Amino acid sequence: MRAEADQKMITAGQTRTNETGPGEVSPLPSPNHLPSAVAHALFVVPTRTGASFQASIRGRMLDLADPNSADWVAPTPDDLFVASIASDFAWLARRFLVSRGLDDYVSVSAAWRTHSGQPRLAQFDMTVTVSKAAEAACAPLVAVLQNRFAARSFGIPLHVCVQSP
Repeated sequence: MRAEADQKMITAGQTRTNETGPGEVSPLPSPNHLPSAVAHALFVVPTRTGASFQASIRGRMLDLADPNSADWVAPTPDDLFVASIASDFAWLARRFLVSRGLDDYVSVSAAWRTHSGQPRLAQFDMTVTVSKAAEAACAPLVAVLQNRFAARSFGIPLHVCVQSP
């Protein structure tokens, strides 16, 4: 019942407080304390059954898989982390190509390895595919993507490959 109420409050864009003890009230995460240029928030809440979690991101609900489960019917935290970087690369690559008057076809694939038993990435490889017409932009695009990744300070080596068919 509480998870259902949480979901209704979150999807309605409202915030609520959580009783932490007698007379104590702590706010749920809110972007209000952040500078307005970076004010974003998302919520991870239990499902109605309480057996798993969902993320509410900009009013959209996304099922989340337990990273220690073999039942992968939804993305794991690693999947979401890598997908966020891959989508950032796709949008950045498209803007880069458009700014140079080139065909804006971009697809991104990612492969990664984690350290055994740890959630930290050990290896991260991204392949960005652009159209044959944009082939000349491959080398400068690699530099742009590597700089973007470095600026986010992930502290892991990244291998970027930009290719055309």
